[in-house]
Amino acid sequence: MTLLDHGINPVTYLGLTLRALWENLPQLLRGALWFNLVSLPAFALFAFGWLLPALVAAVVIGGPGWSALLAYETRLLQHRPAGSRQFWQAFRRHWAKSCLLGLLLAVPSALLLALLSTLDVQVAVPASAWLAVGANLFALAVAATLVLYAFPNLVQRELGTVACIRDALILSSRNPANSVGLLAMGVLFGMGIAYVSWGLVLLLPTVYGLFIAGNGLAVVEAELARA
Repeated sequence: MTLLDHGINPVTYLGLTLRALWENLPQLLRGALWFNLVSLPAFALFAFGWLLPALVAAVVIGGPGWSALLAYETRLLQHRPAGSRQFWQAFRRHWAKSCLLGLLLAVPSALLLALLSTLDVQVAVPASAWLAVGANLFALAVAATLVLYAFPNLVQRELGTVACIRDALILSSRNPANSVGLLAMGVLFGMGIAYVSWGLVLLLPTVYGLFIAGNGLAVVEAELARA
């Protein structure tokens, strides 16, 4: 029996997730391969600069792929059988709800792209336009925070879409340190991909997903302990 068999809680979350990363590296590489295969159209569209089509692809196939990856990594964290069958089963089972949850990020992202495109054609940008951009960035940050909890709620607790978002709001507000830490990790990984090497996109999202899945288990465990 290993420490992971006792479950993840807020106290042990970081150490046990790092241990799971080390002990399950070959399985994580396989999960990264499947996730990247699913997300390839969205990545390719983004690389060519077709941002709106990339957003659509991210919702339709990237969101379900993300759910499948989190479900796969949750099984690794819980020492349950995890393979290609479990990954693709989760992809099919959570496809519709994952698309709806993906809209949380896609809608404010599309609005931001529209706002930035209007700024490019204006000689003198009014203050109201910058205020709109700031409000949109805030909405995007809130949406990103909710997504950190909504997708684990879906794959780990089999909740409906509305319940996933509702509980994501509750869990993120009760665990601000976890929320800020995961957001900061996402920004750091994004900067690494953008400024160090695009090749990191093949691995860093999978590592990020493991921490998100572990956090989902930890915060729910804390809620159960409070009850």
